[in-house]
Amino acid sequence: MLNDYSESYIGENVAKYTVEITDAEEKALLGSVASIQDWISNAIHNMARKCIDAIILEQSDKQPSKVSEPERSDIVINAVVEPVSELEEVAKEA
Repeated sequence: MLNDYSESYIGENVAKYTVEITDAEEKALLGSVASIQDWISNAIHNMARKCIDAIILEQSDKQPSKVSEPERSDIVINAVVEPVSELEEVAKEA
């Protein structure tokens, strides 16, 4: 996966990822979804929402559904979050 960062309309950096699929993968997906791009976008945004909700629950006493978007971003940006890749490396060393 490739990623590129650009400035969003609210001043946050926005990561752009590129996914490459084969012709066969594309054909198979188009037999199940109307738009591969929409499906990818929905999947990543839903996963990110779940991860953000988990961070909010860990880092505050608030219910994620009651937190505004700007506050959600602030909580996540200010949270200490260990990337899974680093945790996996630590586990391998143990």
